[in-house]
Amino acid sequence: MQMDDSTGKAKSFSMRDRKEVLLALFIVSMCAGVIISERLYISSNREDILRGTPLPNKPNRSKKQQQRPDLPAALSEATIQYPKDAQMLELEAYLRKVAPNREVLMGVSNINPLREGMLDTFLKGVKQAGLTNYLIVALDKETESDLLARNFNAFYMPIQISKSQKETGANHAVSALKFGIIKKFLMLGWAVLLSDIDICVLQDPFKHLYRDHDLEGMSDGFDKPTAYGLIDGFDDPSMGWARFAQKEVHFNLNSGLFYVKANPRTIELMQRLETRLSREKYWDQTAYNEEIFFLSHDDYKSPQVTVRVMSIYKFMNSKVLFKDVRHRPYGSLEMPVMVHINYHPDKHERMKAVFRYYLDKDQGALRPFPGGSEPGT
Repeated sequence: MQMDDSTGKAKSFSMRDRKEVLLALFIVSMCAGVIISERLYISSNREDILRGTPLPNKPNRSKKQQQRPDLPAALSEATIQYPKDAQMLELEAYLRKVAPNREVLMGVSNINPLREGMLDTFLKGVKQAGLTNYLIVALDKETESDLLARNFNAFYMPIQISKSQKETGANHAVSALKFGIIKKFLMLGWAVLLSDIDICVLQDPFKHLYRDHDLEGMSDGFDKPTAYGLIDGFDDPSMGWARFAQKEVHFNLNSGLFYVKANPRTIELMQRLETRLSREKYWDQTAYNEEIFFLSHDDYKSPQVTVRVMSIYKFMNSKVLFKDVRHRPYGSLEMPVMVHINYHPDKHERMKAVFRYYLDKDQGALRPFPGGSEPGT
């Protein structure tokens, strides 16, 4: 039996019901949106909420967040404005003078490498490579005054070594300071190519960077598998059928030679390292690799920096040079860009020999040195 709808009431009720259903769906959608937004905010600001203080990567953002037309695409992400104290304002003015393209090669030194002559050997390489966008951060006035008097780029930063680092040795204690220094450069919007002083600069390194990752670092690896990574096996016979598993392994990046772009991820990385090394008696290179490579898990979130490993034959460690490359026919490989004397204690003598070998074409310059640190190796 069909119902009589000659009055049109059923149609009226149908329209009213439809409007009520749509209104209800709209309200539910709004509530769901608020809940999701709140959860996303809490998730992305978890560390801020737990610490109760803002991290450096949560700055005041300017209205203009588009790419800056005056900067290379690789650098233009750093358009965020951070608070600047008097020292940072002075540093910014100096960087505009010596590194107007917002990329700078930076070294950190106290008076010791200057007195030993190693700082001059390092600067010899910088100058002969034609670099003008470099800066030595001097940890004492004597170093700054000496460099400025000889027309080298230098900027004084009085930074105290933390109590946790005072018994790690002079070199390690100074090395641990660099992350807080780099953070200031990044917050000002300058990308940094960090170079330890025990490095021979043979070519302009800025011509050999890719700039497609947050960080490009030199490896302590001595061949492609150890430097770039390989899949290794793990055997646990107690597991029977499932005894075999795999893992990815590679040598650590060296914390004395890396290029880092200026963005919130890299600034947070430097902040974490600065904080850790001010509190923990820890080798800066170990902390550097932990913060870069340890995976996010549970309540821990990594800085999420993207990483490129530098070519081991362009940005070369001293094991690659003294155990491998020097035994090949002279000139069979292109001249490296930078050579880091990180594997050997007689750093200065080897640095001078590297310059003679590559720049003066003295093929015998490296022969007196053993492959390792001990004679006969």
